[in-house]
Amino acid sequence: MPRGRVPRRGILRLHAAALGPFAATLGPFAATLGLFVASWLQLACGSDALPVGMALVPVHRFVDGGLRPDPPLTERLPAATVRDDTRYVLRAPLSASIIFGKKLTDHRGNRLLVERHALPPSLANAGSVLAMPSVRVGPSWLEPAPQVLQVRREPSGSSVELQIPIPANPDGKTIQIAARGYAIDGPSLEHIDTGPVAVPDDAVLEFSVSVLEPAWGFDPVEFRVQACEADRCEQVFEDIFDPLECPDAGWRDHRVSLGELAGRKLRFRFEARRLAEEAPFSLPLWANPTLYAPAPRGTSARNVILLSVDTLRADHLSSYGYAHDTAPFMQERFGDGGAVFETLVAAATITTPSHATMFTSLYPVAHGTVDGLHKLPRNLPTLAEWIRGRGRNTAAITENGWLSISHGFGRGFDSFIENRSANIMDPDGQVDRTFSQARAWLKSNRDKRFFLFLHTFQVHTPYAPPARYSDLFASQDGTRIDADAPSHLRWQAEYDREIRYVDDELRLLFQTIDELGLEEDTVFILTSDHGEAFLEHGRLEHGARLDEEVVRVPLLFWGRGVPAALRVRVPAAHMDLTPTILELMDLPPLPASQGWSLVPLLDGDDGAPFLTRPVYSESRGALALGPDRSPRAFHPPAFLVRLGDRKLTRYRTKSGRYRYEYYDLATDPHELDDLFRTRPLEALDLHQLIQSYEERNRKLRASLDRENSPESQAAPLDPRQAEKLRALGYLR
Repeated sequence: MPRGRVPRRGILRLHAAALGPFAATLGPFAATLGLFVASWLQLACGSDALPVGMALVPVHRFVDGGLRPDPPLTERLPAATVRDDTRYVLRAPLSASIIFGKKLTDHRGNRLLVERHALPPSLANAGSVLAMPSVRVGPSWLEPAPQVLQVRREPSGSSVELQIPIPANPDGKTIQIAARGYAIDGPSLEHIDTGPVAVPDDAVLEFSVSVLEPAWGFDPVEFRVQACEADRCEQVFEDIFDPLECPDAGWRDHRVSLGELAGRKLRFRFEARRLAEEAPFSLPLWANPTLYAPAPRGTSARNVILLSVDTLRADHLSSYGYAHDTAPFMQERFGDGGAVFETLVAAATITTPSHATMFTSLYPVAHGTVDGLHKLPRNLPTLAEWIRGRGRNTAAITENGWLSISHGFGRGFDSFIENRSANIMDPDGQVDRTFSQARAWLKSNRDKRFFLFLHTFQVHTPYAPPARYSDLFASQDGTRIDADAPSHLRWQAEYDREIRYVDDELRLLFQTIDELGLEEDTVFILTSDHGEAFLEHGRLEHGARLDEEVVRVPLLFWGRGVPAALRVRVPAAHMDLTPTILELMDLPPLPASQGWSLVPLLDGDDGAPFLTRPVYSESRGALALGPDRSPRAFHPPAFLVRLGDRKLTRYRTKSGRYRYEYYDLATDPHELDDLFRTRPLEALDLHQLIQSYEERNRKLRASLDRENSPESQAAPLDPRQAEKLRALGYLR
């Protein structure tokens, strides 16, 4: 065994042996130590469910210093990422970008690049820095080994010298480098003490441990938790995290029973100790340590699972009358067993602003996250922050970085997982992995009150369904889909097969939901951020035009209190999701909200006010795609307003003038007959609404900024994210 190693099987012997020598000094604590060990073993391996109607409710969050209902903002809480899973932590190492997407002027490869770089202010006082370099050659990013660098201090500032291996580059491809740094000798990660906390009856302490990142080093780390009263401390938890045993390990979750300490006011000590010093660094982490106690769930409060299937247009689902049976399970579970909203108008034609509207109940102009270059402003509470601040557990599992931490979407989520593609320039969906992680999370948190957000990139380009779906949907509008079929029909068939794949994976997810009995107190909502075009109006994919195939997306409900086979005709909007979810969870609304709760419509309201409410969408893409994905210039921004079944769209021309399209969707759902030239007076009210849309929302944004000091909205994108956004035309 290497020097300093402690076998994992010795942990429990250490607990048992500790009883004798310390019994005399621990006094009343000693009698309970054996119970701690038994309780920890039972809970760590999974315990029986709580009694019906009860749930584990947060009593104290140690990261926050308590509970944080108002304001619920979490931007400044420390957080750390392990295996693309970001969690709030007691303390995180200081980190910052040292190099951001620098392009080399010469394209030579197979050499060692040696460069000195100035450190940003957050790392300037570090004695040594762990540098994580990245190198892009052509479309692929490589990850060289991390480096521990000594900081040089000079009158001009602090700097480090990086040595970055540049791989062979015989084709003279573009070479780009980036590097992120972590302060190794910053605030202590090994010893963290909390203030005193009252322990309620039947309390449990939950937390996660890891090493940032496990694969970087190989020293085992011993994690301990002690409960202290006055000058006496008792160890209630111990575990060893050994990266050599599990180099791909992420966070390791633990639950410790504190029921025998009820009524005491205790301080907790979180300690981490390296059992060897063979690696040059070790960065131990404690995530989300929280004190829980059982409490009634409440008669009206529900858990909510929100699934966003990126790029899913409504009219390609069975529940919306599509000719192909792309989603039989969605029809079975939501169409027959739940509620279908026939029209949801997307807030935007790309991922980031639409989801920002879902999470803030504000239009893109009001929240300011109008494209992939901006992030959610810190002064606006998000849906997840609001829910977490009111004593619920939150988690998110997403794909491919469009809803990234750098854009602010991780705020308020106790766990935010990003399943990224190996090559971000050629992203692929990972719905099987995402839903598998969701099933695991639900099993571990079924005894909590929670909000779970899921996002899959599966049906987005490139369309790549598994081979077993290749025989499905072999014809379209009478045309056989083979190698000789028009390209847009081949892509459309692949898109439909992707939907069927997602539908099959969703069936597996619901098997777990049913097995756990979550239908008793959970509502599941399925939607999308935008749709997809297949030359219906001369364009492919999304991002530019505001046609129905892009802006009309599904909205499906299932679960407790949702009537079966309900169809709601009145138009809904992305901004309605936040007030709806909060009402379902029996929580107060966000203070600034442009959306309306849809719960009355689920309860049988006729929705008459919704028919007189205008809803809007916008596009800011700089490119449109013509046949065979040929790029076409587009002149953003473009806006639409819909009132009932009437829709007006405003586009900018190359000269800067405006061009309008007006449709009656009740008689012309496919937008084949533009009525603006022949019946312009019918659209006069819509014309006035669309003309004032930007100004009204800018005033709202200014008002929100006056109430809460705004922060910079520039998203500190990973250079790989920025490159992908530009490649797809989302950034200029």
